[in-house]
Amino acid sequence: MNRRPGFTPFELIVTMTLLLMLVSFLIPLVERVRNAASDAQSRNNLRNLALAVYSHTDTFRALPPVSGKVNNATGTIHFHLLPYLDEAELWKKADGSVWNNDVNGEVVGLFLDNRDTTGGPSHKFEDRLGTTNYAANWMVFKTGKNRFPASIPDGVSQTLMFAERYQICNDTPTAWGYPALYTWAPMFGYYNQGKFQSTPRQADCDPTLPQSIASPAILVAICDSSVRALAPSISPETWWYATDPADGMPLARDWND
Repeated sequence: MNRRPGFTPFELIVTMTLLLMLVSFLIPLVERVRNAASDAQSRNNLRNLALAVYSHTDTFRALPPVSGKVNNATGTIHFHLLPYLDEAELWKKADGSVWNNDVNGEVVGLFLDNRDTTGGPSHKFEDRLGTTNYAANWMVFKTGKNRFPASIPDGVSQTLMFAERYQICNDTPTAWGYPALYTWAPMFGYYNQGKFQSTPRQADCDPTLPQSIASPAILVAICDSSVRALAPSISPETWWYATDPADGMPLARDWND
């Protein structure tokens, strides 16, 4: 009699083992590819924010405020940059204030790093405030009266413009449209001179500081519009010297680590 083709139990076990080995190899590879894509996207978001600052400054001859008015329109730096980020319709919807028509509750994809899960699937705080992963350097922007590059005598290549921050840190949001000098505002360098935190747990998260999101290194935009990852080995002194645009202090070697 002819034998029916098929797998023996031994062949089936070998085949399943090989498949499991293949899957175990592919899963981390896919994860690395996904993280690399997200990292590239976040870098692109930061660069677009920096370039939008340049466009705003060319228009108004001054840097936008972290929180305040520009031509009678009230909002955050993120709000004032909307027209330069292909979000002019959202800016118009506000009709002069980011508080109007629930504009500060809108989710803007360019303001988010997809690797951060702290904002939940809605990317909102208390289902009413849209969050962001990019905080502006208070020492550079302040109230909107600073000139560029005159107000950065330390050099645009030596000064931080934006840095990563958790969307929600220890029950405190980074709300892109919260126009007040408060921990909810999208800023750093106002309350605290300390260095960024490397992927802290929520219980340890300090909303007065930036936080790295997916690795110990933090993504930042520099005032020359470049984007880079700063290593966690950077000293607190070097971090603060890079935050303050006019302290006259040279940056240490760890700036280039």
